[in-house]
Amino acid sequence: YYSILTLFIFTSCAISLGNQNSYPEAKSTQNAKNILIHDFGELDFLSEDNKYGRVVIEAPSITKNIVSGGTVIGYVQRPANEESPERWSQLPQFNLSQENPTYVYFSFSEGIIRISLQSETSVIDAADYFKDKKLKFIVRK
Repeated sequence: YYSILTLFIFTSCAISLGNQNSYPEAKSTQNAKNILIHDFGELDFLSEDNKYGRVVIEAPSITKNIVSGGTVIGYVQRPANEESPERWSQLPQFNLSQENPTYVYFSFSEGIIRISLQSETSVIDAADYFKDKKLKFIVRK
């Protein structure tokens, strides 16, 4: 029994050591992405009922090739405070911190990124909250 167990342990170790470098190293794709950082700022458009607002950002790095076969990932800045370091939260966001719950999301097309805010009541509180935040978009081919 002990010799079979010992043989099994040695065989397992030998197989593990033999496979240690059998996977190819991941290639860096740093040159295949752009990082865009933009201030949220003021809304470009606000509906009459205040239930929808948007900010449109020009993004020349979003080409037809990106639209058809790439991707854009968006984040909103969470500035540092006494309790937490600066961090980035991925969009979309559902903002419940004000009286008027608001959904914040983005869409993209060739040359633009549109950040939209939507609420059943009003997007004004959320727009005020986000106006001094930065947005980060990672564009990948």
